[in-house]
Amino acid sequence: MKNFLKSFIVILLLSFGWHILANSHVIDAEFFPSPFHVLNNLIQLITQGAFLKDIEASFLRLLISALITIPLSLILALLCVQIKIFDILFRPIVAFTYPLPKVAIIPLLMLIFGIGDKTKIAVISLGMFYLLFINLYTSMNRLKSSTLNDVATIFKISSGDYLFHFLIKGVFVDFLVGLKLALGYALTLIVVSEFSMSKNGIGNFIWKSWDQFKVLDMYSGVLFLCLAGFVIYFILDVFINRTTKYFNR
Repeated sequence: MKNFLKSFIVILLLSFGWHILANSHVIDAEFFPSPFHVLNNLIQLITQGAFLKDIEASFLRLLISALITIPLSLILALLCVQIKIFDILFRPIVAFTYPLPKVAIIPLLMLIFGIGDKTKIAVISLGMFYLLFINLYTSMNRLKSSTLNDVATIFKISSGDYLFHFLIKGVFVDFLVGLKLALGYALTLIVVSEFSMSKNGIGNFIWKSWDQFKVLDMYSGVLFLCLAGFVIYFILDVFINRTTKYFNR
């Protein structure tokens, strides 16, 4: 909570500085409106049904992508860590395709899935997958190389207990850190995918606002994404701290 308050105070001070500069015409308020005017406009937009539908559409895509990616990355990381031949075959594919910007393959995904939600979900899922998989794979390998693995071997725990109680629970905190990064990246991919091939969503709202020169609406969409990312980051940060304290008991 202290970190949250510190972050909130810093953001508030920066907003006041921006507000003063805009009102004193040091910066052009038409292109850089006061954050408080943007916030007021965002509140008004939220009371309207159309903007809420855009929010619902974007976060539904995020939720579906997370439900696909989290179990998939966990299963594949376990297979690579536990089965050597699978690791030899699959990990080079990840290493080869990871540096490729996910935005660059949107045209390919459009050819495969069309221009509907499937393509957007595929882009978001791919972006999340690499961050989660690499994080889980690295954490599990580090855990298997530790002395704790020797203890598990000596006590001859069952395969099920080894996978769940040792590997999965052992990397849970690292998984949350990876999830925090993946969700942040997912918000970026949501917006990008909705810019060019969507009739709804936050990205589409921002793009239409820019196209129609509705500067306040454009900033309101960006502000909403910042607030959403901040809330996700804070919730996961609290969860990580509490989980770390729990495991350190």
